[in-house]
Amino acid sequence: MPTNGRGEDPPIGTIDPERGFPAPGEVLKRLRTQRGWTLRDVADRSGLSSSFLGSVERGESDIALERLSRLAAVFDHDIGSFLGYSARQSRPAFLGEDERLSVDRGEGIAYEVIRAPGLGFEIVRVRLDPKAAFDNDLAHEGVDVTLVVSGTVTARYNGVDYELERGTCVMWSGGYPHSFRNDTSEPAEYIGVVTAMVY
Repeated sequence: MPTNGRGEDPPIGTIDPERGFPAPGEVLKRLRTQRGWTLRDVADRSGLSSSFLGSVERGESDIALERLSRLAAVFDHDIGSFLGYSARQSRPAFLGEDERLSVDRGEGIAYEVIRAPGLGFEIVRVRLDPKAAFDNDLAHEGVDVTLVVSGTVTARYNGVDYELERGTCVMWSGGYPHSFRNDTSEPAEYIGVVTAMVY
C-alpha cells in the first residue's frame, strides 16, 4: 500500500493521491465493523469469497468494478457513495423494518431507533403520552441533538430539568445522565439524532 511520503501508511478512510479515491478495503472494513458483520457475512450477502474479501480488506488485492458494485450493494450503496464521492446514492434507499428497533422506555412511551446504514448515527423518534416518563436515565457515547415536534417535553440532563416547547432544538453530550418526561396533559413527540451507534 502506498505511504504518505514519510514512510507511514495513510490514515484509514483517506484518499490515496495515486488512486484518487479511498482504498475499497478500508471502506469495506469500516462498514463491515459498523454493522458487526464478519467477512463470511459479507461473502454470503455478496456472492464473493471471504478469502478474496479478506485480501481486498488487507490491501493485497484489487477489486473489479462489477465486484465492487456487488459489494457496495450489500451496504445499500452504489459505487460512488461507497467510495465517498457522494453522500447520496443514485436512487433513494428506503429503511426497512430491519433498520428500526423499538425500545421499552416505560409505560406510555413509544421509542423507536432508526439506523442509517453506513453513516454511523441513529435517529430516535419518541412519543410520550401525557404524564409519561422514562423509567431510567440514559448515558452513552456521542452527541445528541433533540428537536421537539409537538407538545412540551421536560428533559432532565445531568440533574437539571429543561422544559422544551415545540420547535426547541437542543444539543448535548450523551455521556451525562439524561431522560425525558411529559408533565403536561397533552401528548408530546421529539426526534433525536445520536452520533453513535447505541443500539
